[in-house]
Amino acid sequence: MTIRTGLRAGAAMGVLLIATMAQAADVAAAVPADSAADATGIRNTDDIVVTATRVNKETPITSSVFTFEPQSIISRAVIDKAVSPTADFSDVILLTPGASGTSNGNGPGLSESKTVLRGFKDGQFNITYDGVPFGDSNDPTHHSTAYFPSGTYERIIVDRGPGSATDLGQASYGGNIHIISREVTDTRLIEAEGVYGSYNTFLGRGTIQTGASEKLGGLKAVVVGEYKATNGALTGSGAWFVNGFGKLEKPLGSWGKISVLGSYNQDFYRQSDNNGSGCFNGPNASKLTTPAPGEVSQATCDPASQIGQFGKSFALIDNSKLGGTHYSPANQDWNWTHKATDFEIVRFQGKITDKLTFDNKAYTYFYKNFTFSAENTSTYCLTATTTTCTVAAPTNVVGQTTTLNAAGVAVKNIGNIAGYTKVNQYRTSGDIAQINYETSFGTAKVGAWYEHSVSHRYRYDYDITQAFAAGAFTPSGDFDFAAMSKFYNLRQTDKAANVQLNGQPVPLYINYDEHTSWDQIQGFGEFAFKLLDDRLTITPGVKVQDFTRHIDTPIAAQSSRVGIVAQTSYKPTLPYASINFLIQPNFSVYGQFAKGFLVPSLSNSLELATPTASGTIGGALLQPTKTTNYQAGTVYAGNQLNVDFDIYYIKSSNSTFVDPSSGIATQSASSATYKGIEGQVSYAVARGLTAIANGSLNTSKADVTNLWLAQAPNYTALLGAIYSHDRISVSYLHKFIGHQYADTNQLVRISAYSNGIAALGYTVGNFTFGITAYNLFDDRSTTSIGTPTNAGQALYFFQPGRSYEAQARVRF
Repeated sequence: MTIRTGLRAGAAMGVLLIATMAQAADVAAAVPADSAADATGIRNTDDIVVTATRVNKETPITSSVFTFEPQSIISRAVIDKAVSPTADFSDVILLTPGASGTSNGNGPGLSESKTVLRGFKDGQFNITYDGVPFGDSNDPTHHSTAYFPSGTYERIIVDRGPGSATDLGQASYGGNIHIISREVTDTRLIEAEGVYGSYNTFLGRGTIQTGASEKLGGLKAVVVGEYKATNGALTGSGAWFVNGFGKLEKPLGSWGKISVLGSYNQDFYRQSDNNGSGCFNGPNASKLTTPAPGEVSQATCDPASQIGQFGKSFALIDNSKLGGTHYSPANQDWNWTHKATDFEIVRFQGKITDKLTFDNKAYTYFYKNFTFSAENTSTYCLTATTTTCTVAAPTNVVGQTTTLNAAGVAVKNIGNIAGYTKVNQYRTSGDIAQINYETSFGTAKVGAWYEHSVSHRYRYDYDITQAFAAGAFTPSGDFDFAAMSKFYNLRQTDKAANVQLNGQPVPLYINYDEHTSWDQIQGFGEFAFKLLDDRLTITPGVKVQDFTRHIDTPIAAQSSRVGIVAQTSYKPTLPYASINFLIQPNFSVYGQFAKGFLVPSLSNSLELATPTASGTIGGALLQPTKTTNYQAGTVYAGNQLNVDFDIYYIKSSNSTFVDPSSGIATQSASSATYKGIEGQVSYAVARGLTAIANGSLNTSKADVTNLWLAQAPNYTALLGAIYSHDRISVSYLHKFIGHQYADTNQLVRISAYSNGIAALGYTVGNFTFGITAYNLFDDRSTTSIGTPTNAGQALYFFQPGRSYEAQARVRF
């Protein structure tokens, strides 16, 4: 997509928004009040009800007139009919204003992807599942394929704001993404679904709704099982994913309800830990220290580089295609990740009196990531054809049994390949309790949240060449720790400071071996004043947090590589206020003020701590991110037209850059400002046909330099339409992402790009058949760059090419 095309799309977006806003009053006058706002609502969360107008029933993306912040509600209709069947929740979120993202380009839902909201990176906003926030233990980042495939959720609500006092999480200032679990229905249903498509991709899913059982007191349940496998859009990047999900609900008379939910997931995929493809990583790569170009092609890259030889779809190499006497570090057999997760919620809701209700959620979730990777998979090939690749001899392995030379440095085993295992596992458990009290002039909500998390993270270095020859690990993911201990790679550079708590040096094969935990308690409360016959709602609120992080690491912390025992606490108080005024039952304006807070990541805090003799922490640790958020907007919900428009201004005490290849986060001490305008429109053109448009104009800049923050597009837009009537469904949605910078110094510019998704479905009796085309116009643009300021080390990520998926579903 050219810049001119992007500007035209943005201009068209603006004209459409202004035109529809201008027509809103005329449309409202033409729609009777009883048809514009049905007495029955479409419930999306426990607190948000969308007016049951014709457009809200037919559109896949809408918003509520009762909202107090910018919001997009994505229905099950778009998940089932308008995106790729293999897509994960990040792909769905991309359909909303201000949303962009990154992935390694392996295909929709076929590898992990990250969402960006308004320029805020993953980890700077919350993602919740049925109101329970979840994320990594070292920082609140997320893994799109690890927990919840599309069969496990009913809808997704994107709140582009810090939320209310009852919106919980460690990073609410950047927004809140609420994933709502599959609903349990009163009627029985059995559904089987099969998908096959490009890259030899297969998905099989079965869903059973038991319906309500009178004999069991109204007990009802839903069970979903899913298996997905693919060769991947990138070379050597096969993967498989398995999920089992179950949820049951039981009414407790007329006064309460209990529900139990569980989701269990395993993933295995072939990917380098430092993934991405090199464009200038040929023999002369070390001489290139200039910034990388934002756009490259196979023709413009070094002929000896990965992209220069194999194109934009290169990632790893099949061992059968390797020639010569040396293994390649990019061999798919020793670059893989195996993940296992579980997530459980027990929810108890009840009514104490007609005015007093309670809601309690007890939960626990587990995550384990076992990664095995070569040290440097960007090593170039000296000679290559379409079937063979001969690599230069790697020289960065130090064998376990080698002796030190006169300089005290271990002698390298020339030709052997360095690699490592990396494990990140944690168990997080907590409880969220809330009480609501209805009065004649409003509703009070008070509650508390407690959470405890324990994690273990480590990385050990190995000589892959020797270990593989001895059968200590297999390409399928079998790993013998006892056998691998014979092939440690003594590669770490030891220093006098690298000591364990017992005073002994950290072993040279251990990069880190770290134990951490946290405990947090948060109290929250708000009161929604209902005034002017409930047309005006004013809601002040506050959160009070006490977050304590512990590190108890006898061997070596990751960032400092020393043994350490320390802890630090953060105790912010976060005020909040919002207002919503119903000008008409289907037309409202709203405004919001809130303070935000984000605990520093582990790598920027306790891993760098220096305990003193008194047990306190010495050294300068980075401070938490603090924000002040202001935003205002309007929502119109007519029978044919739904319009949401907003402006926002957010002041942040600092910003964070995350390298898309290594995942390493760097926090800046400089403040930053985020501001912009956003809008979304849905219009019911004719029976079954809805036109959709949304977009944003965003600015995300550092205050001191006035330079753009990295990975923050200057605009987003979506244009499309969905037709669904009788037996036929047809849709086309086209997402545009504006230009952005890959670095924080505005040296590497990534051009605007776009992606179109077309879908067609036809129902015959109990059977539905469909086909989806992803990236219809085959836009292979750059989406992100790792190490962008050094061309010789830069690793590129591109949009995956055009792909197709055919789908068949039967219901009984």
